[in-house]
Order: sequence, then structure tokens, then C-alpha cells
Amino acid sequence: MKKFGLAVFAFLVAIFFSSTASAVVDVEGRYWLTDLDGTVQVSSDGVGTDIDLANDLGVDNKKNFFEGRITLELGSHKLRYGFVPLKWDGSKTLTETITFAGQSYTASADVESEMNLNYHRLGYEYDFIDALNNKLGVILELKYFDGDVSLRSSALGLDETDSIKIPLPTVGVAAQVGLPMIFSVGGEITGITLGSQAYLVDGEASVNIKPFPFVVISGGYRIFKMHVDYDNNKADLTLKGPFLTVKADF
Repeated sequence: MKKFGLAVFAFLVAIFFSSTASAVVDVEGRYWLTDLDGTVQVSSDGVGTDIDLANDLGVDNKKNFFEGRITLELGSHKLRYGFVPLKWDGSKTLTETITFAGQSYTASADVESEMNLNYHRLGYEYDFIDALNNKLGVILELKYFDGDVSLRSSALGLDETDSIKIPLPTVGVAAQVGLPMIFSVGGEITGITLGSQAYLVDGEASVNIKPFPFVVISGGYRIFKMHVDYDNNKADLTLKGPFLTVKADF
């Protein structure tokens, strides 16, 4: 997997440096107001409870996150990287017994939970239409999730943590339509399906305004849905909500 990733990266770099276009670097900061709907199952020997993060563990399903993105543009070719650290925590008295990582957390026990998920995106975009503020392109992107989920109960003397490392290659499309004056609308969607084992969709749409030559301010809405089933562990996550973005060109 690492050798394949390095080969793809070397190929994309070769495309970039063979281009005669001048390079532009886009730096983007984003604030995303999210609503979470999620379940996890961490099993041992095939035994584990499907746990609702909000209802069973008291996880706050309304959280806001900062995201950073950087894009290197050479004409119609773009190399892009994005990173958002996702984190949720909660505490609750269990209403029923659950099994997590081979341990039973009995009903009426107080538990504390935490889930950390670092979301990395490394991709290549080619805009085969790029004229007069109108764009249409294809995206090839590797999404990588790295983190952990933990469940603790001081009363029961239990503290279990399971790590998360999930690479998912995705494909997608991006589009933008120029409007009169300094406005435009755009969006993109990337995803993959591997049947019952995994699927992922990450899509967004926005209205953009360019008040200065090298600055773009955007407001929009984003939906992220992921299902993974690996090593008898499962996760279903849906994140959705509005976002505000400021992007600068260098």
C-alpha cells in the first residue's frame, strides 16, 4: 500500500512539473458546524454491542470543527490536501448492559466515552473545463482515518480503547458556475462503495464571493456519510451541517 501510494504521488508530481503553467497555492480555513448521527461496535471474538453514540453514551452530537486545506494548482491540474481533527466525548449512566472490546459494562454503571478521528484527504483534481470562472473536473482522492474510541467506567474498573486506521480510495467530481459580478456557486462529491464492507460519501455545495482578487469567502452545506465493517468491528457515521470558508491564493 505504501509503495503504491508513493508511485501514485511520484506520477502526479511528474505531471505537475511537466506543466508549463505557473503555480498557484490556495490556503483555505474552514469552520464546520456539524450534527452527528453515529453508532460503533467494537467486538472481541465476534461479540460486541451496536452502540449509539448519543443515546447510549451521551455523546454531544452537535460539535463544530476547524479544517485546513491546501491546494497546489498548475493550470487545470491540482494537488490537494485537507485535514480535520474530529473529536467527541460524553458521559452517561447506562440503561442497559453493553459489550465493548470484550468487556461488559453493566446497566446503571456510569461511563465516560471519547472518540478521536483524524480525517486526512490527499487528492488530485483535473479540470477539463476551466474558463470564465466555470469549472468541471474529476477527483481521485485517498482518504485516511486515524484515531481511537474508548470507554471507561471507574465504578467497574474498566478502561478499554480500540484504535482506528482506515484508508479509503475515492473518486468524484467538482464543478463551479460563474455568476454576475463577484459571485459563483460550486460543489463537489467524492466517494466509494465496497458493498457491505464499506462505503463513503463526502459532498458539499457552496455560494462563493470574491471581494478581492486573491480572496474567496464561501458559505455552504456539507454531508459526510461513512460505513465500515472490518475485523468484526463496525462504524456508521453521518455528519452534516453548514460551513464557512475563507480561501487565499498565493
